[in-house]
Amino acid sequence: MPQYKNIGVRFVQPRPSMMTRYLCGWLIAGGIILVDAIWLCVADYTVQMDGIVAACKGVGILACIAVILRILRAIPRYGSTTVKFRYAETSDIAAWCALLVCFVSSMCVLSYLCVSVNAPLVERNLVRFDLAVGFDWVAAYQWVQTHPHVLRVLALAYDSGRWQLLTIPFILGLSGRREALSDFFFLLALASILLLVSSTPFPAASAFVYFNIGDPNVVATVSDFAPLRNGTLRAIDLANSQGLVSMPSFHAALAVLFTYSLRRMPWFFGFAAALNLTMIISTPTQGGHYLADVVGGLLLAALTIQMLRTGYRRRTASASAVAAIERVLPH
Repeated sequence: MPQYKNIGVRFVQPRPSMMTRYLCGWLIAGGIILVDAIWLCVADYTVQMDGIVAACKGVGILACIAVILRILRAIPRYGSTTVKFRYAETSDIAAWCALLVCFVSSMCVLSYLCVSVNAPLVERNLVRFDLAVGFDWVAAYQWVQTHPHVLRVLALAYDSGRWQLLTIPFILGLSGRREALSDFFFLLALASILLLVSSTPFPAASAFVYFNIGDPNVVATVSDFAPLRNGTLRAIDLANSQGLVSMPSFHAALAVLFTYSLRRMPWFFGFAAALNLTMIISTPTQGGHYLADVVGGLLLAALTIQMLRTGYRRRTASASAVAAIERVLPH
């Protein structure tokens, strides 16, 4: 819950209220949607309707669940039942997940549009970095392919990213950690924005493509990259979108942010740390990332966390300054 300071006449709130945070989140998502809409119109791109409809349905269903549970929570005769079954906490989860679905969908469109900028490729520099620190991507990939048990573990760890994205809000929400739940969204939002800001002028083809990996299943995960750059792909399919950003690795960044979000829950934190360490290790061979991408993803996560914490500290400092001034003013 938000912390308040009593200064005699007024209350100063160092951190924004949940409603303020939530509205701020929707302002961010709305801003991304506006950028998408303008870019799509100006550059003559389209988004396939089935993906838009699916995203809107998801947002609508989650929003309805949040509202209905809040209404039931406010009815006195249902009080004990709603407390027992955590209606308020579930409502928070549904509300933030609705926002998350909207934001992720809009950022997915924006990531495709950013690739279409067709800036000069930098993967040769990434390969040089890998070789300079002694990392041979091809050798690592071939070793993993020849060890089925290792391959299976790394594949599961890499794929866990999407499930953690859905599971962590439930863990935080049901435990009553409302601030942590909102922080989870803002960490993802800030990291996503920084990702596109840093990757758009420095795109790189996947290591799967650069090293001519013959497996059609892995190459298909980045097949939209070249058509977007040469202008032949004009319709974005949200339902089958691909992760086209190589540097920095968003999977590596998410591994850190997921673990950080659970830092105050010891039981979950230990499991998350082990799982996400494995996800970071899996990123080069399972995600087609260079080692330089992984380093970049770790730096992206550290920058995201530091920026969010700095923002909160500045708000707290401002609130403290206001409190100090008001103490000396006549009441």
